[in-house]
Amino acid sequence: MARSKRNSSLAPGLLSVALFFTALNFIGTILARYSRDLGISIAATGAIWSVLSLVSFFMRPFSGYLADRLNSYVSMSLGGAFLAISSLIYAASRGAAGLLAGRVVQGLAIAFFIAPSIAVIAVAAGGYAGMALGYRSMVIALSSLIAPPLAGFLTDTIGYGSVFAAAILLSVILVAVDSLLARREGSPEARRSRVEWRRAINGIVLMMALTATLGGAGFFAVGMLVQSHYRDLGYEASIYGYFMMFSGLGGLVSRYLGGRLSMSRNPAYIAVAGYLLTAASIALLRTMYLAPASYLVALLFGFGFGLGIPPQQLIVIRAVPEGVKNTAASVFAMGFDMGGFTGPLIYGYLASQLGYVESYGYVALAPLLALVPLLAVAKHIGGQQSLGIR
Repeated sequence: MARSKRNSSLAPGLLSVALFFTALNFIGTILARYSRDLGISIAATGAIWSVLSLVSFFMRPFSGYLADRLNSYVSMSLGGAFLAISSLIYAASRGAAGLLAGRVVQGLAIAFFIAPSIAVIAVAAGGYAGMALGYRSMVIALSSLIAPPLAGFLTDTIGYGSVFAAAILLSVILVAVDSLLARREGSPEARRSRVEWRRAINGIVLMMALTATLGGAGFFAVGMLVQSHYRDLGYEASIYGYFMMFSGLGGLVSRYLGGRLSMSRNPAYIAVAGYLLTAASIALLRTMYLAPASYLVALLFGFGFGLGIPPQQLIVIRAVPEGVKNTAASVFAMGFDMGGFTGPLIYGYLASQLGYVESYGYVALAPLLALVPLLAVAKHIGGQQSLGIR
């Protein structure tokens, strides 16, 4: 009976993830280009891009606590509301100040939605969490297949406002869905009178957060740099949309594969393979940055990064007891936030000094450095049984 109830909760959770990330990809596909068209420099665009992750970094502990204390869907519905507000702000922006305000609010959306959505999927799947997290990642990859080319087409034919309007509509639907789910689920996570942080933070969680910091720095830097690079090369917005589409196509396959393999093998080693492929793909951008050759790079980039995501999430979820999984997922996600803050900031500055092509070589170093803490985790957990994986 309990298993049936958990499985019935998986589909609504995946629907929420689909709505959120489709809206997010609409915004992410055109925002750096929008910034450049508003006359904002490459370095300043990188700084504005980074603010989102800084806000999310500081807010994640609170959102994780709220989700564990009340209900994951309460936090997720707040994330949808903040995403709608940020899109409204972007649509009204006419300069750096408006974009900065929008990124701050979007940072709140990221903080309140993403980590609880990881926990809600893992809890709903029970002993099949690895596979379920793979499905969640596939949904995200699917949104990358659909939203970016559509956002590029809308921008080229109608304008930026149409993209922001689509993001607002999806966000409003998300709030309605998650509000209903929050009432249905009640407050199952609130069995404890308080959330004990020491139960949510351990050596494995902290090492995985460091891994996420380094991996995230490379991932977010690529998104910002390639989008800005294409705009400065004179490409239409749809060209970057296709780049993201091919990245999503690569991830659609590997995210399922990563989740499935992590159920029977040491998940840390699967993530290692993913990061190696990610680093190789970024390095290829130095010579294959022009379309359509860059679409092959995007396929490899999406495959590599996607392969490592479900195993990392599974390691964190399995490393902590019930009642603090949202909080642990938030700590892990804070690593991606720090990477999302430092990556575009550092590499945006490097690109302004050395040029886009030269900076790609330095970006590739970030996922390689992530292998150090990840290999330490692989050695520590030894095998899948120590994480209780079935």
